[in-house]
Amino acid sequence: MRKSLSTTLLLLALLVPALAACGGQTAAPAATEVPAATEAPAATEAPAPTEAPEPTEAPAPTEEPAATEEPAVTEAPAEGSGDRIRVGLVTDVGRINDGTFNQYAYEGLKRAEAELGVEIAYIETQAPTDYDRNLQQFADQGFDMIIAVGFLMGDALAAAAERNPDISYAIVDFAYDPPLPNVRGIVFAEDEAGYLAGVLAAHMTESGSIGVVGGIEGVPAVQRFVKGYANGARSVNPDIDVKQVYIDSFTDRARGAEAARSFIAEGADVIFGAGGQTGSGAIQAAAQDGIYVIGVDQDEYVTTFQNGAAPGSDKILSSAIKRVDVGVFESIKDVVEGDFEGGTMLFNAANDGVGLAPFHDTESLIPDEAKAQIEATLAGLADGSITTDVTVE
Repeated sequence: MRKSLSTTLLLLALLVPALAACGGQTAAPAATEVPAATEAPAATEAPAPTEAPEPTEAPAPTEEPAATEEPAVTEAPAEGSGDRIRVGLVTDVGRINDGTFNQYAYEGLKRAEAELGVEIAYIETQAPTDYDRNLQQFADQGFDMIIAVGFLMGDALAAAAERNPDISYAIVDFAYDPPLPNVRGIVFAEDEAGYLAGVLAAHMTESGSIGVVGGIEGVPAVQRFVKGYANGARSVNPDIDVKQVYIDSFTDRARGAEAARSFIAEGADVIFGAGGQTGSGAIQAAAQDGIYVIGVDQDEYVTTFQNGAAPGSDKILSSAIKRVDVGVFESIKDVVEGDFEGGTMLFNAANDGVGLAPFHDTESLIPDEAKAQIEATLAGLADGSITTDVTVE
């Protein structure tokens, strides 16, 4: 035993100098490689991982980070490449594949990348407290244009535009009065789209009772959709029962579903969802319960109901659409061509900025009389002979 101990001590005596010669301290672990940024999905596909060009921030993790964490800029390099215009998009709370207005804005951004050759990036906002920081992150990285999605970002974008007068800004669903010199408001006549949806609903109800699940009531665009829907339905049947509710979230699918099922229990047999993902939750639940539904912002048959692959897709009549994608694309195009000006860009029935999506699986179920009245109503809204009589509080 003593001999073994002596041998061990001798070996240790020989090894210590050798280890000291290799550095004298424990080596630090290799730095973890930053994962590649995730390329955003097309309208109906899940995002596919791709290699990003050396982003300065790590991409957002799979789980949503807390509002205090620094968001990831996705897709664009930290520095521009030559003379290409760099455009950043900041979503409202939600995702670029949420099936409604965030996604439509992103599609306009992607179109600009493909057709105009701009460099693009986006940040998916996790909480309203992130608005200022997300907008400033693009400004700090030298982007030429920054686009915000949603009325709730109005104050944050105005402050950012004042801090950065050399950057061109655009915001969806907000207009400034007086206008800001470097900001374009992209707004829509949602009341006209809602009105058309109401005409459709009034023709399809058998019970004489329809419902609408709206998002945040304080957002004018939501009020225009909801009130337009009610007035459009009453233009067909003045005595129709229109049930309505506003939910203080654009991302609460469960509450949307609960509201829709409450209306159904009270006799409503057509449900319009006008509140982002909250509205999508409402129409998904209603459709799966066998009730006709109408989507919002973009064609929810394609997005929410996955081109007919999702349960209930045979119950979506149409969607009240507004061409957010066109507004975003045209604003970027003006920057590229040197024609950008602050002010307001209005999309309505007269310039094909709002309307109804195709009927898809329910085409054969919608009476010719309904189709004819929808067509006549759209023409009347476009030429001004029909008005929605909607006022926003």
